[in-house]
Amino acid sequence: MNPSRTPARARRTFAAFLVPLLLVALLLEGAPAAAEPVKHLKPEDYRSRIVAGRKGRVLLVNFWATWCEPCREEMPHLVAAAKKFPARDLAVVLVSLDSQKTGPAQVPKFLKEKKVPFVSWLAKTRDPQDFIDTVDPTWDGSLPYTLVYGRDGKIATRLPGLQTEASFTEAIRKAVGAK
Repeated sequence: MNPSRTPARARRTFAAFLVPLLLVALLLEGAPAAAEPVKHLKPEDYRSRIVAGRKGRVLLVNFWATWCEPCREEMPHLVAAAKKFPARDLAVVLVSLDSQKTGPAQVPKFLKEKKVPFVSWLAKTRDPQDFIDTVDPTWDGSLPYTLVYGRDGKIATRLPGLQTEASFTEAIRKAVGAK
């Protein structure tokens, strides 16, 4: 074996191995990532799983569904408003009221397509009214519906119906205490 040729041969072998790996990596980079599985949320777990763990920050909880056109329309406004506040001040959680049958597939698909960066839960209940009453007895069940909690974990603002970036921003700003 000629020692002067070994490094060249090793480089060719390494290149032959590395080039396909780099091509695969580049192809995968543009491929859609697997959607995050939907987490199920029972009415009795709402306060402990969604609200309690975020005390100290303002919490915005948006109730929505993939079949709800106003919900779909307002989602980019919510994303834009949330970007104006640092994560140390604001947490955003979505709770989908899609059915247990379609929600696990439709919710992640919608969030990925629209590039929505928030965690979404799927309400798991036989009777949606049980969930509605547990979350906010003043809520009539219409969608979209948004609750903004203050740093103390208490409801600061209720936003029924379709919201704009400005209305989300104002509600968050008030709860955060910013001018």
